[in-house]
Amino acid sequence: MAKTIKPRPQNQQEILDQMLGNEAVDPTSDRPLVKPHNRGNDVSTKGDRIKDVSIGIVDIDTAIIKYIEEKIKPSAIQDGNRIKVPIMYGFPERWQTIQEKGALREISGRFLAPVIVIKRDSLTANRTLGNKIDANNPQNLHVFSSGYTRKNQYDNFAALTNRDPIKEYRLVVTPEYITLKYSLVIFTNHLEQNNKIIEAFQYASNTYWGEEGRFQFRANIDSYTTSTEYSSGDDRTTRTNFEITLNGYIIPDTINRDVSYPKKFLSKAQVIFNLETDVSDIFTVGGGKKKGVKGQAVNFPTPNQTITITNTSNEVVTYLATIITRSNGNLSLPNNSTIRVLNSTIYTAPSPLPPTDKTQFFVIINTTYLPNNLITSVTQNGSNVDIVIDTASLGYNLTTTSGFSVVGKFTP
Repeated sequence: MAKTIKPRPQNQQEILDQMLGNEAVDPTSDRPLVKPHNRGNDVSTKGDRIKDVSIGIVDIDTAIIKYIEEKIKPSAIQDGNRIKVPIMYGFPERWQTIQEKGALREISGRFLAPVIVIKRDSLTANRTLGNKIDANNPQNLHVFSSGYTRKNQYDNFAALTNRDPIKEYRLVVTPEYITLKYSLVIFTNHLEQNNKIIEAFQYASNTYWGEEGRFQFRANIDSYTTSTEYSSGDDRTTRTNFEITLNGYIIPDTINRDVSYPKKFLSKAQVIFNLETDVSDIFTVGGGKKKGVKGQAVNFPTPNQTITITNTSNEVVTYLATIITRSNGNLSLPNNSTIRVLNSTIYTAPSPLPPTDKTQFFVIINTTYLPNNLITSVTQNGSNVDIVIDTASLGYNLTTTSGFSVVGKFTP
């Protein structure tokens, strides 16, 4: 009997591709909605020494425990000797024992102290930071340039052929930012031992915890709850409970991440421009007309026609290169629709250039460029220049609280 394979559900992109097809286009831009896959961007990472970046939840747990052991280094004075306080992870069975009996004990029943027990309570997404936009097709990626690779060989022959060394770039998706909460319990025999450990943790609070040169995460501690318990026939127990809030991030090492974006790409070693010539009959020999795309007649010069070039004067060059900006200190508002540029004159265009008009001036209001069609007129008013704005089309009147700048052809 043939084995029946359960069909795989289609994702959103596959459903849209099936509905729209490869020929579907955006009516506003005539661009295809379905972007074809470019296999030229597929670069294999097989055999690479540089591995893909991945950060998991276990990496965060390990980084926190390593930081406590190697940076905070909790210790206690017992019987005149300083001893290192061990850190244990509170897996479910151990944590249940703590909740039921209130302390950790050895198999013989002896109270185990001093000791610190840590357990992860919750993990929530942090939406206030950046994200990858779309997990199926990430758009927010970080690019890193790697060092020398086998494809980065450069020799004298490459110099002769005008080839540049190829650089290898790595792509890493923007991580998923998360907030983790950890519960910690400190068990000691004496309150003084407990106080020293609390002081060490509080000193390291609100800093970045983790392994140096690897992953580090910001950890915050808000409060501590300390209690001392006595019971008949039992040891005295000093216990402190507190919570660590940690801002972390994860980049999972999963299949859906691996297939969603390319892991690396190579720079271009050489750019070649080919010469293309259109040999179609664009005009009739001896002068004439040819119909344009929309049926309009286009005039072309007669072959061997002489074209005279006139030397440009210094006045024309100076005029074309002159662009002067006037800001709030040189501006005033005689009314709610006019900007007056004080102690300025309109630069007169030299021959054979066309006269200076409003198209040679630009107005910026509160760092926003004003379209030129909203400028009604630019006129010389004595020693000042008045620029009238179409406030009806603008949608509001001009006020002195706004910031203004005028750029244009003012006499230098």
